[in-house]
Amino acid sequence: MTNDVKHAESTEKCSSPNTSTEPRTTRVGFIGLGAQGAGMAHRLIECGLPTTLWARRDASLEAFRGTGATFAATLAELGAASDVVGICVVDDEGVQDVLLGETGVLSGMAAGSVIAIHSTISLGVCGRIAAVAEQVGVGVIDAPVSGGGFAAAKGELTVLVGGPTTLYEKALPELNTFGGNVAHLGSLGSGLIAKLVNNTLHAAHYALARDAIVAGTRLGVDEKALGRALAVSSGNSFSLNMAVQAGGFDVLAPAVGSLLRKDVTIFEQLAARHEVATGSLVAIADDALELFGCPRERQSFTVDEQE
Repeated sequence: MTNDVKHAESTEKCSSPNTSTEPRTTRVGFIGLGAQGAGMAHRLIECGLPTTLWARRDASLEAFRGTGATFAATLAELGAASDVVGICVVDDEGVQDVLLGETGVLSGMAAGSVIAIHSTISLGVCGRIAAVAEQVGVGVIDAPVSGGGFAAAKGELTVLVGGPTTLYEKALPELNTFGGNVAHLGSLGSGLIAKLVNNTLHAAHYALARDAIVAGTRLGVDEKALGRALAVSSGNSFSLNMAVQAGGFDVLAPAVGSLLRKDVTIFEQLAARHEVATGSLVAIADDALELFGCPRERQSFTVDEQE
């Protein structure tokens, strides 16, 4: 297992990969122009990489008109125009939908090109996609990201990569445009495991931060004042900071609840299958999901169970 971390240069300029010999000639395709993906796509364009975009809705492309990006009419066309294709859609189904099939992205990609899956998906689906891609000479890395839309737009995301070193290095021109910290963690799936651990811990931090603030206010401290104070004290966390900046946990619920529920579910399934104890982590994360109005159903897992 490797532990290779690339630190991007200042966001005032675009960083160059440390190992790629032709960082500015890599053609990149990108799919998934949501709150975070849009910032990632803008960084690709700002850093001068030839960028091709595709979206189901024309409205998603409006912000990119006049930027120099090329718009593909079909998924296969985007694949054919790209050396590296970044995928940042929501879930297992969405990733498979755009990549696989007779007219999917993979159908247009040339041998030697790379798919970078930035979505947080199950390891089973990631492995199956890699197996299908290998049959036509296309490589796959899992490269989920952490940091949110603001970090994406500033080129400060953390990118957690799993996959062969050769594929990681081929994808670096794309990853370094939006990644402030790009970490190669090991074989395929390593990045996803790290992201699932991160997001479950992130959810648990929400619950703990909320409990702390409730306790403090019941002891007589103003809620907003306490939140601001904790955000610059040793008890701070990324989750607490987000809640304070957003104006409260209720404000954050629509943005993070359903996504964290998906990731906590996949993480618990993975840990249970490998008989890995998680201590209080999942239980506290579930408290946060209750807080956000997105509780998990207590039933057998419905997400992909194969590796």
